[in-house]
Amino acid sequence: MRTREHILDVAERLFAEHGIDGPSLNEINTQAGQRNKTSLQYHFGGRGGLVEAILARHREWFRTRGETLAADLVQTGRLDDVRSLVELQIRPLAEYVALGRSQRYYVRIWAEVLASPDTRLEEIKDRIDQPVQTDTARRLIAIMARAMPRELAVERLTGMLQSAVHAFADRAVLEDAVNPRRTLVPLPIVTANLVDMISAALTAPVSPETLRAISVTPDTQTCRG
Repeated sequence: MRTREHILDVAERLFAEHGIDGPSLNEINTQAGQRNKTSLQYHFGGRGGLVEAILARHREWFRTRGETLAADLVQTGRLDDVRSLVELQIRPLAEYVALGRSQRYYVRIWAEVLASPDTRLEEIKDRIDQPVQTDTARRLIAIMARAMPRELAVERLTGMLQSAVHAFADRAVLEDAVNPRRTLVPLPIVTANLVDMISAALTAPVSPETLRAISVTPDTQTCRG
């Protein structure tokens, strides 16, 4: 188990710093101090298994944190409040960035996974495996669908949440920079402002131009993303 976790530590750092496809498996194995060249393959099977193991090791924290925040929404009667629902989606990411270097590596890797053209929306849901976040997303879509086509609501929410992950991935890079030249706005302010921006974007009126574009698009999958 110690060997497996050490390989994960090394791979997490290298993937975050150089991209998932950057370091070779041999380089990861070597930097992890494994003399047996098949050690990585034995524990993870290959690059894909290694990435999935990295994502999985951080999953439980998000599940637990999401459940705690959701319980608070229930107690305070805010399950239909857009900003509160958006905050439940965004706040755990911000808190994770503040926790430490390994957590920031994860956020950077997750942003790359989301950006990959090989990652389908269904796979994102499976990899997150967070019932609370999934339920929150459905609530947001239902609220948004009162004022816009459901396909557009899904597209807006998907785009905004992915943008948030990338925003925090960028922040993670800055947090770990040795001599950053830019002054960092305190993370709580960044988070609150981002929640404001996303809430406004999700509920912005649909323009006649957008409705017209939807009506003339022959393939509805274009709107679904």
